[in-house]
Amino acid sequence: MMYQRNQSLLVLGLLAGASAFSTPRAAHTRSSVQQTWSQTSSKLSMSKATDDEATSDENTAEHESYSLDLSRTIYTSSMKSPKDAYIAFAEKGAANCKLPKRKIFHQSVLGGCYVGFGGLLSLCVAGNIPGIAGRNPGLQKMAFAALFPVNLLLIATTGGQLFTGNSATAAAARYEGLVDNREVLRNWAISLLGNVVGCSLMAAAAWYSGCLVGGAADLTMKTAVGKVGATFGKNFVKAILCNWMVSIAVFLSGASNDLVGKLVGVWFPISTFVAIGLEHSVANLFIMPAAMLLKANLTWGNIMFRNVIPVLLGNAVAGAFVVAASYSYQFGRLGGNTPAEKLEKYEQKTVASKIEVTSRLPAH
Repeated sequence: MMYQRNQSLLVLGLLAGASAFSTPRAAHTRSSVQQTWSQTSSKLSMSKATDDEATSDENTAEHESYSLDLSRTIYTSSMKSPKDAYIAFAEKGAANCKLPKRKIFHQSVLGGCYVGFGGLLSLCVAGNIPGIAGRNPGLQKMAFAALFPVNLLLIATTGGQLFTGNSATAAAARYEGLVDNREVLRNWAISLLGNVVGCSLMAAAAWYSGCLVGGAADLTMKTAVGKVGATFGKNFVKAILCNWMVSIAVFLSGASNDLVGKLVGVWFPISTFVAIGLEHSVANLFIMPAAMLLKANLTWGNIMFRNVIPVLLGNAVAGAFVVAASYSYQFGRLGGNTPAEKLEKYEQKTVASKIEVTSRLPAH
Protein backbone atom coordinates (compact mmCIF):
# COMPACT_ATOMS: atom_id res chain seq x y z
CA MET A 1 0.00 0.00 0.00
CA MET A 2 2.78 2.48 0.92
CA TYR A 3 4.72 1.60 -2.26
CA GLN A 4 1.68 2.28 -4.45
CA ARG A 5 1.01 5.56 -2.64
CA ASN A 6 4.60 6.73 -3.26
CA GLN A 7 4.27 5.83 -6.94
CA SER A 8 1.06 7.87 -7.23
CA LEU A 9 2.65 10.86 -5.52
CA LEU A 10 5.67 10.72 -7.87
CA VAL A 11 3.51 10.64 -11.02
CA LEU A 12 1.33 13.48 -9.78
CA GLY A 13 4.41 15.52 -8.86
CA LEU A 14 5.86 15.13 -12.35
CA LEU A 15 2.56 16.13 -13.96
CA ALA A 16 2.28 19.19 -11.72
CA GLY A 17 5.86 20.23 -12.53
CA ALA A 18 5.29 19.91 -16.26
CA SER A 19 2.12 21.93 -16.09
CA ALA A 20 4.00 24.83 -14.49
CA PHE A 21 5.86 25.39 -17.81
CA SER A 22 2.86 24.95 -20.07
CA THR A 23 1.02 27.64 -21.97
CA PRO A 24 -2.19 29.32 -20.68
CA ARG A 25 -3.94 26.76 -22.79
CA ALA A 26 -2.85 24.17 -20.22
CA ALA A 27 -4.79 25.82 -17.38
CA HIS A 28 -7.55 23.30 -17.77
CA THR A 29 -4.94 20.53 -17.51
CA ARG A 30 -3.60 21.98 -14.24
CA SER A 31 -7.11 22.09 -12.86
CA SER A 32 -7.60 18.45 -13.85
CA VAL A 33 -4.33 17.48 -12.18
CA GLN A 34 -5.30 19.25 -8.97
CA GLN A 35 -8.66 17.48 -9.01
CA THR A 36 -6.96 14.14 -9.63
CA TRP A 37 -4.54 14.86 -6.76
CA SER A 38 -7.42 15.60 -4.40
CA GLN A 39 -9.33 12.46 -5.39
CA THR A 40 -6.25 10.24 -5.14
CA SER A 41 -5.32 11.62 -1.69
CA SER A 42 -8.85 11.04 -0.50
CA LYS A 43 -8.81 7.46 -1.78
CA LEU A 44 -5.43 6.80 -0.15
CA SER A 45 -6.67 8.13 3.19
CA MET A 46 -9.81 6.01 2.99
CA SER A 47 -7.76 2.98 2.02
CA LYS A 48 -5.42 3.46 5.02
CA ALA A 49 -8.40 3.83 7.37
CA THR A 50 -9.93 0.69 5.88
CA ASP A 51 -6.67 -1.20 6.41
CA ASP A 52 -6.49 -0.08 10.06
CA GLU A 53 -10.11 -1.06 10.61
CA ALA A 54 -9.50 -4.41 8.93
CA THR A 55 -6.51 -5.09 11.19
CA SER A 56 -8.57 -4.26 14.28
CA ASP A 57 -11.45 -6.47 13.13
CA GLU A 58 -9.08 -9.33 12.34
CA ASN A 59 -7.48 -9.07 15.79
CA THR A 60 -10.89 -9.13 17.44
CA ALA A 61 -11.99 -12.06 15.30
CA GLU A 62 -8.79 -13.94 16.10
CA HIS A 63 -9.38 -13.53 19.86
CA GLU A 64 -12.99 -14.64 19.54
CA SER A 65 -11.97 -17.74 17.61
CA TYR A 66 -10.01 -19.23 20.50
CA SER A 67 -11.70 -17.80 23.60
CA LEU A 68 -15.21 -18.05 24.97
CA ASP A 69 -14.59 -15.13 27.31
CA LEU A 70 -17.51 -12.78 26.63
CA SER A 71 -15.83 -9.97 28.55
CA ARG A 72 -13.09 -9.90 25.86
CA THR A 73 -10.48 -10.07 28.63
CA ILE A 74 -7.06 -10.84 27.17
CA TYR A 75 -5.12 -13.42 29.17
CA THR A 76 -1.50 -14.36 28.77
CA SER A 77 -0.54 -17.51 26.91
CA SER A 78 0.22 -19.16 30.27
CA MET A 79 -3.31 -18.82 31.62
CA LYS A 80 -6.81 -19.63 30.39
CA SER A 81 -9.81 -17.40 31.04
CA PRO A 82 -12.22 -18.67 33.76
CA LYS A 83 -14.72 -19.82 31.13
CA ASP A 84 -12.10 -21.66 29.13
CA ALA A 85 -10.67 -23.15 32.33
CA TYR A 86 -14.10 -24.54 33.20
CA ILE A 87 -14.44 -26.06 29.73
CA ALA A 88 -11.01 -27.71 30.15
CA PHE A 89 -12.13 -28.88 33.62
CA ALA A 90 -15.22 -30.61 32.16
CA GLU A 91 -13.25 -32.04 29.25
CA LYS A 92 -10.71 -33.49 31.71
CA GLY A 93 -13.57 -35.24 33.50
CA ALA A 94 -14.91 -36.62 30.22
CA ALA A 95 -11.48 -37.90 29.21
CA ASN A 96 -11.07 -39.65 32.58
CA CYS A 97 -14.52 -41.24 32.30
CA LYS A 98 -13.95 -42.49 28.75
CA LEU A 99 -10.78 -44.42 29.59
CA PRO A 100 -10.90 -48.22 29.75
CA LYS A 101 -11.48 -49.63 33.24
CA ARG A 102 -7.97 -51.01 33.56
CA LYS A 103 -6.43 -47.61 32.76
CA ILE A 104 -8.66 -45.76 35.22
CA PHE A 105 -7.63 -48.30 37.85
CA HIS A 106 -3.94 -48.00 36.93
CA GLN A 107 -3.98 -44.20 37.11
CA SER A 108 -5.89 -44.33 40.39
CA VAL A 109 -3.41 -46.73 42.00
CA LEU A 110 -0.62 -44.34 41.01
CA GLY A 111 -2.66 -41.43 42.35
CA GLY A 112 -3.06 -43.20 45.69
CA CYS A 113 0.69 -43.86 45.80
CA TYR A 114 1.46 -40.19 45.16
CA VAL A 115 -0.87 -39.18 47.99
CA GLY A 116 1.04 -41.64 50.16
CA PHE A 117 4.34 -40.03 49.18
CA GLY A 118 3.02 -36.58 50.10
CA GLY A 119 1.65 -37.84 53.40
CA LEU A 120 4.84 -39.71 54.27
CA LEU A 121 7.00 -36.68 53.47
CA SER A 122 4.87 -34.43 55.67
CA LEU A 123 4.80 -36.94 58.55
CA CYS A 124 8.56 -37.52 58.47
CA VAL A 125 9.38 -33.81 58.55
CA ALA A 126 6.62 -32.39 60.75
CA GLY A 127 6.77 -35.35 63.13
CA ASN A 128 10.46 -34.84 63.83
CA ILE A 129 10.44 -31.22 64.98
CA PRO A 130 9.18 -31.79 68.54
CA GLY A 131 10.84 -28.69 69.92
CA ILE A 132 9.10 -26.40 67.45
CA ALA A 133 5.83 -28.31 67.83
CA GLY A 134 5.96 -27.92 71.61
CA ARG A 135 6.61 -24.18 71.55
CA ASN A 136 4.52 -23.30 68.51
CA PRO A 137 2.13 -25.99 67.19
CA GLY A 138 1.15 -23.72 64.30
CA LEU A 139 4.62 -24.04 62.78
CA GLN A 140 4.36 -27.82 62.83
CA LYS A 141 1.02 -27.56 61.00
CA MET A 142 2.56 -25.18 58.51
CA ALA A 143 5.47 -27.54 57.84
CA PHE A 144 3.00 -30.38 57.23
CA ALA A 145 0.81 -28.21 55.00
CA ALA A 146 3.73 -26.82 52.99
CA LEU A 147 4.98 -30.27 52.00
CA PHE A 148 1.78 -32.22 51.44
CA PRO A 149 0.76 -30.53 48.11
CA VAL A 150 3.59 -32.33 46.29
CA ASN A 151 1.16 -35.22 45.81
CA LEU A 152 -1.39 -33.29 43.74
CA LEU A 153 1.34 -31.68 41.64
CA LEU A 154 2.59 -35.17 40.75
CA ILE A 155 -0.94 -36.31 39.95
CA ALA A 156 -1.89 -33.23 37.92
CA THR A 157 1.21 -33.40 35.74
CA THR A 158 1.24 -37.19 35.15
CA GLY A 159 -2.45 -37.90 34.55
CA GLY A 160 -3.14 -39.67 37.84
CA GLN A 161 -6.68 -39.89 39.18
CA LEU A 162 -8.15 -39.34 42.63
CA PHE A 163 -11.73 -39.90 43.70
CA THR A 164 -11.77 -36.40 45.20
CA GLY A 165 -10.82 -34.64 41.96
CA ASN A 166 -12.98 -36.94 39.83
CA SER A 167 -16.02 -36.15 41.95
CA ALA A 168 -15.79 -32.62 40.49
CA THR A 169 -14.41 -33.11 36.98
CA ALA A 170 -16.62 -36.10 36.10
CA ALA A 171 -19.68 -34.28 37.46
CA ALA A 172 -18.83 -31.22 35.34
CA ALA A 173 -18.56 -33.46 32.28
CA ARG A 174 -22.00 -34.86 33.09
CA TYR A 175 -23.54 -31.41 33.48
CA GLU A 176 -22.18 -30.43 30.05
CA GLY A 177 -23.58 -33.59 28.44
CA LEU A 178 -20.16 -35.06 27.68
CA VAL A 179 -20.79 -38.31 29.59
CA ASP A 180 -23.77 -40.17 31.06
CA ASN A 181 -24.56 -41.18 34.64
CA ARG A 182 -23.24 -44.70 34.20
CA GLU A 183 -19.85 -43.44 33.06
CA VAL A 184 -19.61 -41.06 36.01
CA LEU A 185 -20.46 -43.73 38.60
CA ARG A 186 -18.11 -46.19 36.91
CA ASN A 187 -15.27 -43.68 37.10
CA TRP A 188 -15.94 -42.86 40.75
CA ALA A 189 -16.08 -46.51 41.81
CA ILE A 190 -12.93 -47.58 39.97
CA SER A 191 -10.91 -44.53 40.99
CA LEU A 192 -11.89 -45.01 44.64
CA LEU A 193 -10.87 -48.68 44.49
CA GLY A 194 -7.57 -47.79 42.87
CA ASN A 195 -6.91 -45.11 45.49
CA VAL A 196 -7.55 -47.62 48.28
CA VAL A 197 -5.03 -50.03 46.74
CA GLY A 198 -2.39 -47.33 46.11
CA CYS A 199 -2.67 -45.76 49.56
CA SER A 200 -2.64 -49.14 51.31
CA LEU A 201 0.46 -50.24 49.39
CA MET A 202 2.27 -47.03 50.34
CA ALA A 203 1.24 -47.39 54.00
CA ALA A 204 2.55 -50.97 54.06
CA ALA A 205 5.78 -49.95 52.28
CA ALA A 206 6.39 -47.06 54.69
CA TRP A 207 5.76 -49.28 57.72
CA TYR A 208 7.83 -52.22 56.47
CA SER A 209 10.78 -50.08 55.38
CA GLY A 210 11.02 -48.35 58.74
CA CYS A 211 10.11 -44.86 57.49
CA LEU A 212 7.36 -44.54 60.09
CA VAL A 213 9.43 -44.48 63.26
CA GLY A 214 10.01 -42.01 66.06
CA GLY A 215 8.22 -38.72 65.67
CA ALA A 216 6.72 -39.72 62.29
CA ALA A 217 5.05 -42.76 63.88
CA ASP A 218 3.78 -40.71 66.83
CA LEU A 219 2.29 -38.06 64.56
CA THR A 220 0.68 -40.72 62.35
CA MET A 221 -1.11 -42.34 65.28
CA LYS A 222 -2.08 -39.03 66.86
CA THR A 223 -3.54 -37.77 63.57
CA ALA A 224 -5.50 -40.97 62.91
CA VAL A 225 -6.97 -41.12 66.43
CA GLY A 226 -8.01 -37.48 66.16
CA LYS A 227 -9.79 -38.13 62.87
CA VAL A 228 -12.14 -40.70 64.40
CA GLY A 229 -12.75 -38.56 67.47
CA ALA A 230 -15.12 -36.16 65.71
CA THR A 231 -18.80 -36.87 65.07
CA PHE A 232 -20.24 -38.02 61.76
CA GLY A 233 -21.68 -34.56 61.10
CA LYS A 234 -18.47 -32.66 61.87
CA ASN A 235 -16.37 -34.89 59.62
CA PHE A 236 -18.99 -34.56 56.88
CA VAL A 237 -18.77 -30.76 56.97
CA LYS A 238 -14.97 -30.83 57.18
CA ALA A 239 -14.96 -33.08 54.11
CA ILE A 240 -17.12 -30.62 52.14
CA LEU A 241 -14.77 -27.75 52.96
CA CYS A 242 -11.75 -29.89 52.15
CA ASN A 243 -12.79 -31.03 48.71
CA TRP A 244 -13.94 -27.53 47.87
CA MET A 245 -10.28 -26.53 48.09
CA VAL A 246 -9.04 -29.69 46.34
CA SER A 247 -11.43 -29.22 43.41
CA ILE A 248 -10.39 -25.58 43.08
CA ALA A 249 -6.77 -26.73 43.03
CA VAL A 250 -7.61 -29.05 40.12
CA PHE A 251 -9.46 -26.16 38.41
CA LEU A 252 -6.48 -23.80 38.82
CA SER A 253 -4.01 -26.44 37.69
CA GLY A 254 -6.00 -26.86 34.47
CA ALA A 255 -6.23 -23.10 34.01
CA SER A 256 -2.45 -22.84 33.86
CA ASN A 257 -0.49 -23.87 30.79
CA ASP A 258 2.96 -24.08 32.42
CA LEU A 259 4.52 -26.04 35.29
CA VAL A 260 5.13 -23.05 37.56
CA GLY A 261 1.51 -21.96 37.25
CA LYS A 262 0.29 -25.46 38.06
CA LEU A 263 2.53 -25.57 41.14
CA VAL A 264 1.19 -22.25 42.43
CA GLY A 265 -2.40 -23.22 41.61
CA VAL A 266 -2.07 -26.49 43.50
CA TRP A 267 0.01 -25.36 46.47
CA PHE A 268 -2.20 -22.65 47.99
CA PRO A 269 -5.58 -24.48 48.10
CA ILE A 270 -4.05 -27.79 49.23
CA SER A 271 -1.91 -26.23 51.96
CA THR A 272 -5.01 -24.31 53.07
CA PHE A 273 -7.12 -27.38 53.78
CA VAL A 274 -4.20 -29.24 55.40
CA ALA A 275 -3.28 -26.39 57.74
CA ILE A 276 -6.91 -25.92 58.79
CA GLY A 277 -7.26 -29.63 59.53
CA LEU A 278 -10.01 -30.61 57.09
CA GLU A 279 -10.85 -34.15 55.92
CA HIS A 280 -9.56 -35.63 52.66
CA SER A 281 -10.85 -39.15 52.02
CA VAL A 282 -7.88 -40.36 49.95
CA ALA A 283 -5.28 -38.97 52.36
CA ASN A 284 -7.12 -40.75 55.16
CA LEU A 285 -6.86 -44.00 53.20
CA PHE A 286 -3.09 -43.72 53.69
CA ILE A 287 -3.02 -42.49 57.30
CA MET A 288 -5.58 -44.96 58.69
CA PRO A 289 -3.91 -48.19 57.45
CA ALA A 290 -0.51 -46.82 58.49
CA ALA A 291 -1.83 -46.11 62.00
CA MET A 292 -3.37 -49.59 62.24
CA LEU A 293 -0.01 -51.15 61.27
CA LEU A 294 1.59 -49.09 64.06
CA LYS A 295 -0.91 -50.57 66.55
CA ALA A 296 -2.81 -47.31 67.18
CA ASN A 297 -5.84 -47.42 69.47
CA LEU A 298 -8.33 -47.76 66.60
CA THR A 299 -10.94 -50.20 65.33
CA TRP A 300 -12.00 -50.74 61.74
CA GLY A 301 -15.59 -49.99 62.77
CA ASN A 302 -14.64 -46.54 64.07
CA ILE A 303 -12.54 -45.87 61.01
CA MET A 304 -15.36 -46.76 58.61
CA PHE A 305 -18.38 -45.19 60.31
CA ARG A 306 -16.82 -42.18 62.00
CA ASN A 307 -14.41 -41.18 59.25
CA VAL A 308 -14.33 -43.00 55.90
CA ILE A 309 -18.08 -42.92 55.13
CA PRO A 310 -18.87 -39.33 56.21
CA VAL A 311 -15.70 -38.03 54.57
CA LEU A 312 -16.39 -39.80 51.26
CA LEU A 313 -19.92 -38.38 51.23
CA GLY A 314 -18.74 -34.88 52.09
CA ASN A 315 -16.01 -34.94 49.46
CA ALA A 316 -18.52 -36.08 46.82
CA VAL A 317 -20.98 -33.31 47.73
CA ALA A 318 -18.27 -30.65 47.50
CA GLY A 319 -16.94 -31.86 44.16
CA ALA A 320 -20.23 -32.57 42.41
CA PHE A 321 -22.32 -29.68 43.73
CA VAL A 322 -20.28 -26.95 45.44
CA VAL A 323 -17.70 -26.73 42.65
CA ALA A 324 -18.88 -28.52 39.47
CA ALA A 325 -22.54 -27.45 39.63
CA SER A 326 -21.56 -23.95 40.71
CA TYR A 327 -19.28 -23.33 37.74
CA SER A 328 -21.62 -25.09 35.33
CA TYR A 329 -24.25 -22.57 36.41
CA GLN A 330 -21.79 -19.72 35.86
CA PHE A 331 -20.24 -20.86 32.58
CA GLY A 332 -22.06 -23.97 31.36
CA ARG A 333 -25.38 -25.66 30.71
CA LEU A 334 -26.84 -25.34 34.22
CA GLY A 335 -26.82 -21.57 33.75
CA GLY A 336 -28.28 -21.75 30.25
CA ASN A 337 -24.90 -21.47 28.57
CA THR A 338 -23.75 -24.14 26.15
CA PRO A 339 -20.00 -23.79 25.53
CA ALA A 340 -20.13 -25.83 22.33
CA GLU A 341 -22.88 -23.65 20.87
CA LYS A 342 -21.04 -20.49 21.93
CA LEU A 343 -17.88 -21.69 20.25
CA GLU A 344 -19.80 -22.41 17.04
CA LYS A 345 -21.37 -18.93 17.13
CA TYR A 346 -17.96 -17.34 17.65
CA GLU A 347 -16.53 -19.25 14.71
CA GLN A 348 -19.44 -18.24 12.47
CA LYS A 349 -19.09 -14.62 13.56
CA THR A 350 -15.34 -14.73 12.92
CA VAL A 351 -15.81 -16.03 9.38
CA ALA A 352 -18.51 -13.42 8.66
CA SER A 353 -16.29 -10.66 10.04
CA LYS A 354 -13.36 -11.66 7.86
CA ILE A 355 -15.56 -11.81 4.76
CA GLU A 356 -16.94 -8.35 5.51
CA VAL A 357 -13.45 -6.92 6.06
CA THR A 358 -12.20 -8.44 2.81
CA SER A 359 -15.13 -7.03 0.84
CA ARG A 360 -14.34 -3.50 2.07
CA LEU A 361 -10.72 -3.59 0.92
CA PRO A 362 -10.02 -1.76 -2.38
CA ALA A 363 -9.37 -3.89 -5.45
CA HIS A 364 -5.74 -3.87 -6.67
